[in-house]
Amino acid sequence: MIAMLKDRRRRFQIFRDSMFSLSFDMGGLIAGGLLESFSSLALRTGWSIALYPIVLTGRGALNGIEAARISTGLHLGTVRPAFRGNTKYYYSILASMVTLSLIMSLLMGSLAFIFSGATLEELPIILSTAISSQTIAMMLIVPATSLAGHESFKRGLDPDAVVYPISSTVADIWATISYIIALTIAFGPSALNHVIASATVIFTLSVVAIFSREEEFRRTLRESFPTIASVTLISSISGFALSSARRRIEDTPGILTIYPAIIDTLGDCGAIFGSTSTTRLFTGLMRPSLSEISSRIGELAQIWIAGLIYYFLYATLGFSVGGNLRSFAIPLIVYLILFPLISIFTFSLAILAFKRGLNPDNFIIPLETTMTDTITTVMLAAILSI
Repeated sequence: MIAMLKDRRRRFQIFRDSMFSLSFDMGGLIAGGLLESFSSLALRTGWSIALYPIVLTGRGALNGIEAARISTGLHLGTVRPAFRGNTKYYYSILASMVTLSLIMSLLMGSLAFIFSGATLEELPIILSTAISSQTIAMMLIVPATSLAGHESFKRGLDPDAVVYPISSTVADIWATISYIIALTIAFGPSALNHVIASATVIFTLSVVAIFSREEEFRRTLRESFPTIASVTLISSISGFALSSARRRIEDTPGILTIYPAIIDTLGDCGAIFGSTSTTRLFTGLMRPSLSEISSRIGELAQIWIAGLIYYFLYATLGFSVGGNLRSFAIPLIVYLILFPLISIFTFSLAILAFKRGLNPDNFIIPLETTMTDTITTVMLAAILSI
């Protein structure tokens, strides 16, 4: 009898872990509330509002790489659940996050400059603001992601199902706060952004000099750079879609309230499925074949049900705030249409990367969450315009 209960608990572990980790996505409402409170600051110039979704998605992409690498490393024993006395593999991951953050900041600032029609005189302040916002965010998010992995592993939870959903919500909130801080400095009399940006460049160059001979550091940069570049470019589309849909979203109050949580939850459902698939590939529990998705239907259904429960809560909240069935129906329509598409995309990406000898952890979560953000925003804009 006890053995049967234990077997049942293991069978539904993904559902329990997903319900727990996805609960943190409700904190995404804090990020939306913060942005709304400082909307006059964010909307002050064309580049300032264009920068926000790129910052949010880019920070999430880097956080996704770190979360996936740490989760898989904990399963394989290449990462220990501790900050001190850890492996070279672990510290190489952190060093690569620092380096990729600077590279991504430069790409973010450049895209915001190009697509916002800013003047050449504004370029230095745009770049310094992008670097500063990422640096401030990184100081909390990188250790917080590691801590989530360490503690979940120690407590017997599955890091694949827990780390990214928890850390992504923290990343959204703190990235928004960092963005607001950087904009406040940028539009003020202080030159602090330039100081932070200069210090970041010097520190990053020092990190590169120390870890340049570490194979894992070089491999992460080599494999992740195309991903980060793609994510940043795609997120610029999301930014302009959000900007164009913002007025229509404001006309539907319930949608404005739940929008951040919608983005987070759908992205995290895909991240859980992608991360667990990666672990199965590395541990030999799954063949690198697209047909293997049939063996994952049970786990995928558990993730789908967990996500649907939260989307029903968001829909109910949207109805209570907006006072109309439209606010209730839109989030459910988005989830039911996009969940299977995102799941297939995530699984296919994991198989393709693994077959080519690449580490799927460097690709899956960043690309999946970026595609989710962009497609969800575009779909929301399309539905609201009907």
